[in-house]
Amino acid sequence: MIWSTLEILLFPIIWIMERILELYLQLSSSAGLSVVLLSITAMIVCVPLQRRARAMEARISARMQQVGKQVRALDAGLTGEARFHATETVYKAHGYHPIQSIGQGATIFALLPVLLSAVFVFSESPLMAGKSFLFVPDLSEPDGALGGINLLPFIMTGITFVDAAMRFRNDKGARLKFYIVAVALFALVYSMPASLVLYWSVSNVFSCLSNFRQGKKN
Repeated sequence: MIWSTLEILLFPIIWIMERILELYLQLSSSAGLSVVLLSITAMIVCVPLQRRARAMEARISARMQQVGKQVRALDAGLTGEARFHATETVYKAHGYHPIQSIGQGATIFALLPVLLSAVFVFSESPLMAGKSFLFVPDLSEPDGALGGINLLPFIMTGITFVDAAMRFRNDKGARLKFYIVAVALFALVYSMPASLVLYWSVSNVFSCLSNFRQGKKN
């Protein structure tokens, strides 16, 4: 029921992605290259949205660090209700509420509609059936490249770890949260079609390069 509702809500994005994928297949005659190009195209289109999301992540991360520093500096003798009220005072001074920490995943939330649309494109489309690419014999199935063990999910997770390490180099808490998300995504995509994992891996590479460029600029 949930997936059916999602598919209906995301239909415009799914339809556009399928048409672009078909176009790339006609132009390149390579299914794998078409997936890579589709992923790059989607990420380029989402660049303005990502910039706003990254700016939000940076603001929230900076605020959390300031608040955390002041909370840790509270009198060690404060306990119970007294410490609670002192902490609340710090929160109010910075206009902060713990629920705002969700904003550290703004980039993921911003891209979520496109990432979820890719699930429908590659899980239900016959365009990848029987198509090979590099070490993947059939992009519509899990790659099984390591004697039955799927390699692409490990590559995708490794890229996500590197991306999180660069994006949150000064925020251990946020970095740990992204590591947990990366492991959860690994479990989610491990048995999914190789075309989908390839798509997400390329998206992660694009994001990683963008964060590296932003880090050098800063």
